[in-house]
Amino acid sequence: MVGKMQSQTVESPTDATARKIDSHQQIVDAAAQCFMLKGLEKATIDDIADVLDATKGRVYHHFRSKNAIYFAVHRQAMQYCFEAVKPVIEQSMPCTEKIEAMAAAHARVMMDTLPYQRSIRLGVEMYLRGSTTESEREVLAELIAQRNEYEDLYRDVLRKGVSEGSLSVPNVEIAGRMMMGALNGLVDWYRVRPEQTDADREDIARTLARTIVRGLKA
Repeated sequence: MVGKMQSQTVESPTDATARKIDSHQQIVDAAAQCFMLKGLEKATIDDIADVLDATKGRVYHHFRSKNAIYFAVHRQAMQYCFEAVKPVIEQSMPCTEKIEAMAAAHARVMMDTLPYQRSIRLGVEMYLRGSTTESEREVLAELIAQRNEYEDLYRDVLRKGVSEGSLSVPNVEIAGRMMMGALNGLVDWYRVRPEQTDADREDIARTLARTIVRGLKA
């Protein structure tokens, strides 16, 4: 008697890729939390695995080292920033309004993706000071170039505002760094509170942006 063949569900290549990407993202999310809470130097692969309720093997399946995970966190943090600000850049509005809207978008993404943004702030200086391999230095150079590309978005609007006479900025490079310093400093003092609403975060972002840009207006 020939038995019936049991039907099997075969995972498609697309499903397998999506599952791998999802697992990769979960590890990066967990790492950002660990880096923020424990510091980059003290956080371990074990800590990341604990957050995931998984084994170290799962983490090492996607990443060769903690440094590699940090670089992934950094890239994701920068991607969040680009995604938040680019829609503002594409709008047609006066430079004073655009630079303020960009600053508010940046401040908001600092709060909404706090573990990622704080991890960047904790990590870059440590890696620049510390001992790294040649390949890691190449990755750091790539990440720094990405950061400079992002900051250039602000400098371009500042230059246009100066040429139009709506912004008074003696030195665009210094003004751009001042803006980024003030906005990025938010991760040092901002704390998530249970009672805080989305409107509260929006008010913080807009108030910070307005305060910074007020000193740049002609």
